[in-house]
Amino acid sequence: MQTPVSFLRLTPRRIVGLCRVAAAACGIGLAGLMLGPFQGLEQAFGLSDTAAHAIAFFAAATGLFLVAPGWRRGDIAIGAVAFGVVIELLQGLTGRSMSITDVMADVLGVGVALIPGTIERLRWMARAHPDLTLAEIAARDRRVARRREKARPVADVAR
Repeated sequence: MQTPVSFLRLTPRRIVGLCRVAAAACGIGLAGLMLGPFQGLEQAFGLSDTAAHAIAFFAAATGLFLVAPGWRRGDIAIGAVAFGVVIELLQGLTGRSMSITDVMADVLGVGVALIPGTIERLRWMARAHPDLTLAEIAARDRRVARRREKARPVADVAR
């Protein structure tokens, strides 16, 4: 039998699970705000449409980095930008204005969300391999080696 204290014991798996539920709700809310009849709502908070897009996609990308720890940040960023493009296309179909400026703001927000992870990766490289060049560190990266193995043509493997 589980005691109330053990139920509340926070583990990384439980935290990520709770964040996934919150992220799904936020994603639905974000899509509703961007596609619904709420055009101009950001002005009530003193924001322009472009600033609201940048902030929303920064928050969305940061949240996605948290809820998908096994995925590469670059893949998540591409997915978030693709979501922004799809939203803009759907806005054109719902009678709202499509804007390349909004897409660029989405890209900016996602790009800014990538910065802390990139800095942390550089910090790790400085601690783990302070005297190697970036090319030498990349050559040691197991993830890169696996991608190279998958991309190698079958004829090369047979040799």
